[in-house]
Amino acid sequence: MSLHTPLIVEETKQNKEEERRKLVEEVKTQLWLSGPLISVTVLNFGISLISLMFVGHLSELSLSGASMATSFASVTGFSLLVSFSLLFLFILLQKCENKLT
Repeated sequence: MSLHTPLIVEETKQNKEEERRKLVEEVKTQLWLSGPLISVTVLNFGISLISLMFVGHLSELSLSGASMATSFASVTGFSLLVSFSLLFLFILLQKCENKLT
């Protein structure tokens, strides 16, 4: 940057196209990185859905019991495990950051 370059640059069509191209590139990168996470979430939901569909063929009482058990297990067990693992990761990253500085 020199003294002769303006501080405020006029928006041209080329600048807008370049920003749009960068935005599209960033969205593609984000989708590429989040693809495995999305697929695992959909497959995990599919497992519980298929299990409940099979139990639903037995009786109404079995379906309601399995549905409540699945909901309880997912809320208490799986969510608790995920939150503890994220907490551990956060603490580990802080420890590593302190060692680097």
